[in-house]
Amino acid sequence: MLLYRKMIVCLCLVISFVACKKTSPAGPATAGSSTHTPNFAVEYFQSAQVQNGKFAIFDLNHTDNADKQFFVVSLIPGSSGFSDSATVITAPVSINNIAASWPAQVTSAAFGHSMNMVTDAKNGVSSNAGSPWQYGPLQTNSNLYRKLNDPQYAGSMAGKKPYGNNAMRTQYRPGPSYHDYLGLYRDITYYFRDGVYTTNVQGAPALPFDSLFDGAAQIDWKTIDQVVKADVEDAGTHIHYYSRFLFFDWANWRYWVVAETEKVALYPSYSPVYYVGFNVRGPLSLDKFCKWPQGWGKK
Repeated sequence: MLLYRKMIVCLCLVISFVACKKTSPAGPATAGSSTHTPNFAVEYFQSAQVQNGKFAIFDLNHTDNADKQFFVVSLIPGSSGFSDSATVITAPVSINNIAASWPAQVTSAAFGHSMNMVTDAKNGVSSNAGSPWQYGPLQTNSNLYRKLNDPQYAGSMAGKKPYGNNAMRTQYRPGPSYHDYLGLYRDITYYFRDGVYTTNVQGAPALPFDSLFDGAAQIDWKTIDQVVKADVEDAGTHIHYYSRFLFFDWANWRYWVVAETEKVALYPSYSPVYYVGFNVRGPLSLDKFCKWPQGWGKK
C-alpha cells in the first residue's frame, strides 16, 4: 500500500458524487481573454477516498455561484510513476455538481480535498456524501485549528490564511561520519506569499522555504498559489515509496515539479545508506500541464 495513507488528514473524509467522464476539450483561451482562470487546485476525492494522481482544478473567483466551475485531471503515467503532465478526465462543470449551496462569499480556498476544504485559518467548507455544502468554523479543540492559530505551533503565521498543507519527508544530508536515515515525515503548512512554512512542532518557528529541501531555492516561492501531491511506488528501489509535489503559479502561468528520488550515501565500514532526495524541475509552462478546456487559461 502506498504511503499516502500516512498523509496528514485535516478534515473528515466524505464521498464525492462527481461524474468521471473522459473528454477531449479544446485548447486554452488566449491570455487575457479567459472566461475561467484557475485559482485553486486540490486532490480529488471520490468513492470515499482521495484519488491518487487526480486533482480538481477550480475557478472560484466569481461573485455568482453559477460561474464557479471545476474540472478534474489525472497525471499521465511515466517512467517514474507519473509524468509531469496530466490529461483532463472530466469537462468543466458547476461547483454545484459536487453539492448544492456553495457559500457565495467564498471565492478562494486554502487546502483539503475536493469535498472538504479549509478556506482560511479558522473556517472550512465541506459536503457529506453529496449533501449541501456546509460552511463554518473549524473546531477550536482540533489539531488542525491549533496548528494554524496557536503561536506555539504556527509561530508568526498564527491566524494567517495558509495556501497548502501536506506531509513531506525530512531532508537527509550525508556527513563526513556515518549517520542513519530515518525518513521521518513533517507536517508542512505553506505560506507562500510570506516565503515561509511551518511544521506543526511545538516551539518551532516559521522557516524560510530555502530550508525545506536541497534545491528549494530554485523555486520562486512567493509567486506560488497552491500545491498538490501524488504518491508513487517503485518496487525496484530500496525505499519503494515516493511522493511528487506540483507547485502552481497561476498568475505567471507556470509550475514546478518536485519529485522524491532514491539516493545513496557511502561510508567506510558501513552498509550503504539509501535515502530520499528531492529533484526539482521547472519552471514549466502550464500550457504543457494539460490541454486546458475551452475558455480556461491565463488571466
